[in-house]
Amino acid sequence: MLSHHELATLLLIRDADAPIQTLDSDFLALQRYRLVEMDEAGGDATLRLTTRGRELLRRLTHEGDGERTI
Repeated sequence: MLSHHELATLLLIRDADAPIQTLDSDFLALQRYRLVEMDEAGGDATLRLTTRGRELLRRLTHEGDGERTI
């Protein structure tokens, strides 16, 4: 089960306009659940959602039905 901090971190990564490069305990937990990963292409390591992370947020926000609730 995700904490509210981990869920907020997922949303932050999804909605970020600029690459996020910070590593904290919430990111490490999300990485352990395989919801986020480090993208090291282009020299700078940045955080991004995995397919599993995108699917979780899609289900939580009901994006599949055309209406985003979060």
